[in-house]
Amino acid sequence: MPKELDENEDIARQVANTPGMIQNHVLYISGPDGDFKLHYASSDPSKMSRHTVVFVHGTPGDWSSFARYFQNATLKDRFRLISIDRPGWGISTYAGHYPTELQKQSSQIGLMLKNIWEQNGQQKIILVGHSLGGSLVPILAADYPQYVRGVVILAGDLSPTLAEGRWYNTLLDWTPDFLIPDKWNNSNKEVLALSQSLANAQTTLSGLKVPITLLQGTEDTLVDPENATFASQLFQHSEIKIDRIQDAGHLLHLQYPNRVIDAIEDVNSRSLP
Repeated sequence: MPKELDENEDIARQVANTPGMIQNHVLYISGPDGDFKLHYASSDPSKMSRHTVVFVHGTPGDWSSFARYFQNATLKDRFRLISIDRPGWGISTYAGHYPTELQKQSSQIGLMLKNIWEQNGQQKIILVGHSLGGSLVPILAADYPQYVRGVVILAGDLSPTLAEGRWYNTLLDWTPDFLIPDKWNNSNKEVLALSQSLANAQTTLSGLKVPITLLQGTEDTLVDPENATFASQLFQHSEIKIDRIQDAGHLLHLQYPNRVIDAIEDVNSRSLP
């Protein structure tokens, strides 16, 4: 496993155990499928109006995937930072069946975005997503344009064809559930549902009109680098910038935080309030 994953676990513990570094917020929601809760970690107290960045993790994962950004004093000075637990991850739960489809996740996370927007003086936010979270953030932006001012995609699948599951995903799907830890089983279900989710979202995504910056490693073995080329064709009504990082793999948010911060700053400079 890349050393950055172990390093991030240490950083996440430091952030979580440092008084005042993060504020934890839990929303209790009643929906048509039942009750569930959504959690996010914030660098600022609620009801503090300022430009805000919301990080969305991949699969598997939770809010701590972006813990290192809470240690960046310059970024925290410029923005309110929020990192969420997607439904079913971290301490967020879900109602009904596990929400493998991105559209279902978007409908639930939209309630969280509305809460953040209201607490933030109705200022629109910048969404930053990695991997499956990178596939999800443009859908969130398209579904909830009233809350979103820009998007940063980090190694996210966008093409339905390029996102098709691999042989080992199918093999794992045939393995009895009791033999697999829940997080790997749920992660595999999300990966297998990704291609169809993206196919269903193509028309919606093509109409997106917010600034977008996409970062993609040229040696990524989990997300095909050709997704970057596909993005330039997909987002026809958005001002999009593509940053191909030579020889980089999949963990851009851990290995290239300065490039991610530059992307956030760039989207912010191109966004309307």
